[in-house]
Amino acid sequence: MNTSDILIIGGGAMGTAAAFELARRGKSVRIFEQFAIGHDLGSSHGYSRIIRRAYYEHPDYVPFVMRAYELWRKLERLSGERLLTTTGIVEMGAADSPLFRGSVLSCTQHNIPHEILDAAQIMRRFPQFVVPETMRGVWQQDAGILAVERCILTYRLAARNAGALLHEEEEVLDFEASKSGVRVRTRKGTYRAKQAVVCAGAWAGRMLADLNLPLTVTRQTLGFFTPKKRELFELGKFPLFLMDVGHEPRPQGSGMNVARRSRSPAVAARNHSFYGFPFFGVDCMKVADHSHGPTVTPGTVDRNFNAADEANLRAFLDAHIPEAAGRLSFGKVCLYTNTPDCDFILDAHPKHKNVFIAAGFSGHGFKFSSAVGEIMAELCGSGKTQQRIERFAIKRFA
Repeated sequence: MNTSDILIIGGGAMGTAAAFELARRGKSVRIFEQFAIGHDLGSSHGYSRIIRRAYYEHPDYVPFVMRAYELWRKLERLSGERLLTTTGIVEMGAADSPLFRGSVLSCTQHNIPHEILDAAQIMRRFPQFVVPETMRGVWQQDAGILAVERCILTYRLAARNAGALLHEEEEVLDFEASKSGVRVRTRKGTYRAKQAVVCAGAWAGRMLADLNLPLTVTRQTLGFFTPKKRELFELGKFPLFLMDVGHEPRPQGSGMNVARRSRSPAVAARNHSFYGFPFFGVDCMKVADHSHGPTVTPGTVDRNFNAADEANLRAFLDAHIPEAAGRLSFGKVCLYTNTPDCDFILDAHPKHKNVFIAAGFSGHGFKFSSAVGEIMAELCGSGKTQQRIERFAIKRFA
């Protein structure tokens, strides 16, 4: 009775998408989530996530995100839910910053319609911003907002409707794999299958301890502010934004880590960068620190949004979006699970070819979860995928 085709460890964005894609292909699937699906203890909560085509991290991500757009729209049609709202985005940094240069490179290499704006043009088009004259921006009109919790719950329902069995609030204590299959043990029982998908988010390092993957979990902060002039930050009046502010000082206690050297421009761009949203899901302007926070463990992280967290975000708003720096309505803490190069891990387990891994999404993975689910389903089916995932191989850490 406890035998299936595929066991999925982790019921977040990647796990629920993979469960749906596998179940709709006729596979018998069980998905294990230690909390209730849609919880706020990991990486996927806080009303909104950005999806964007001008992908500064690397042009290789652009075809991947194009497929993600298609699959989000497909899920909308299937479910009747509105999950993706187009708003446009301005990505800003100094002319020589990885964020600006990377965005331009992705747009030009993949023929993405965009505009280059100087500082005066940024402030004329969006007078909410105050930026130095050295700042440059890339405006890309197809970017949008994914309703993060709604996306996960929609995938949860779609997976269940397709026949997947949901084991919520059932923590995986351990799993074993061999040529003959995989075994998962929880406090409620032991389950077996031919294959497994591990997409456990901040808990992936523990699940994959035998591989000693170079994953670090960092504490990240989101602040929801009531602007001084609310009408300036309503949906349609204010864009999505990413801003690399270089080396501006932070308030003490904010816990910034110095960016690590790597092959990916994403790390350097996060040396001190922020992102934000217009009103969406709540009548507040959301701003978040995209720089790597202090290293933590998911079981012991301080989940309380504190005065230092507010001071860090407020200092950014005071300097660059002063009309948004009103009363703090509330704050949240989320987790990034980072690889050294900030690129994902999408691969078969090097010791067990019937176990597939989706991990290390480094704070920019949610938008891809629709496509990651498809990739995991394809790998389970044939060991191959239509997407180019060589960049995300485990062997790069050797």
